[in-house]
Amino acid sequence: MKQLSTQAFAAYLDEAREKIRAWMPLSVDKPINFGHQFVVQLASCKATVNIYNGKKGLNPVYSGDSALVAKLQEALGGGATADSATQQVADTAIDGLYAGSDESGKGDFFGSLVVAATVVDGTTAAKLQAAGVKDCKLLTDKKILELEGIIKETVVDFSVLELKPPIYNMRYEQVLAQGGKLNQLLGFGHVAALSQVLSRQQDCHQALIDQFTTSTVNLRELERRFPDCRVRQMPKAESNLAVAAASVLARAQFLRTMDELAVQAGEEELPKGGGSAATECARRLARKLGKEALRSFVKLHFANYQRL
Repeated sequence: MKQLSTQAFAAYLDEAREKIRAWMPLSVDKPINFGHQFVVQLASCKATVNIYNGKKGLNPVYSGDSALVAKLQEALGGGATADSATQQVADTAIDGLYAGSDESGKGDFFGSLVVAATVVDGTTAAKLQAAGVKDCKLLTDKKILELEGIIKETVVDFSVLELKPPIYNMRYEQVLAQGGKLNQLLGFGHVAALSQVLSRQQDCHQALIDQFTTSTVNLRELERRFPDCRVRQMPKAESNLAVAAASVLARAQFLRTMDELAVQAGEEELPKGGGSAATECARRLARKLGKEALRSFVKLHFANYQRL
C-alpha cells in the first residue's frame, strides 16, 4: 500500500484501533518514529504491531507471541511478521533476491567501524533461519563467530568493509571539515557495501538498510546507481534475514579486530561500548604508549577521549 497522507493515516489508525478493540483491549496505543504502535496482552503473552507510514508505503510489522500475532494479523487483515524472540525475517516470503546492510562499532570507543551487506533469496534465507541467524545483539560473541562462516557459505553474496581506527579518524575529520557528521560517514559505508553486492547481483531488485538516520540521501544515491533496485530503510531492520546476516558479519569482523588491537596494546581485552571502563582503559594506554598512540585504537571524536 502506498504512503498515506497525515489525515488518511489517522483515519487508517482509527479503523485499525476499532478492529483490534473488537477482539481485545489495547495495552499500548502510541505514536512511534515513522508510525504508530499497538500492543495487546493476555496474561504474560503479548503481541505488537508497529505500523510504519513512509515514502515506500504503509508497512505493518508484527512481533511477539505467535498465537496472539496470528490473531492480531487476522483482526487487521494480515501484514508482514517478525518474531521478536528470534528476530526472523520481516518479509517471510522473499520474492527473488534481497539485499540488506548493517554496521557494527558505531557505539564502541575502541575498535573499528564495520559495514556489511548480504544478498539472500528464499532458499538461503530459510537456511540462515534454521542455523539460528538473527540480530547480532541477540547473540553471544562466540555464536557470532560460529555463524560467520555459515553465513558466508550460505548467502548469495556478501561484502564486509572496515575502517580501522587510524583510517576511521582520518575519514571522520575529513567529513567533519566538509560540514558532515557521523551519519554521513555511516551512509558512505552502507552505500559502498550495498553497491559492491548489487553490482555483482544485477537481478537483485530489493534492498533494505537498518535505519540510522531520517535522511534519504543514501536511498537516493543507491537508487541513482541501481535504478532497477527498490531501496528502503527501516528501524530495527535486523528482523529481515539479509540485514540480520549482515549484522553478524559486521560484528564478527569488529570482534576480530578488537582482539588484534588488544594484542597490539598489550592488553588481555579491550572494553566494548563507550562506558567508564573504556575511558579508564584508554587512560591507561595513554600513560603506557603516549596519548598520540590512541589514534590507532579509539575513535577520537567520542566524549571518552575528551575526558582523558
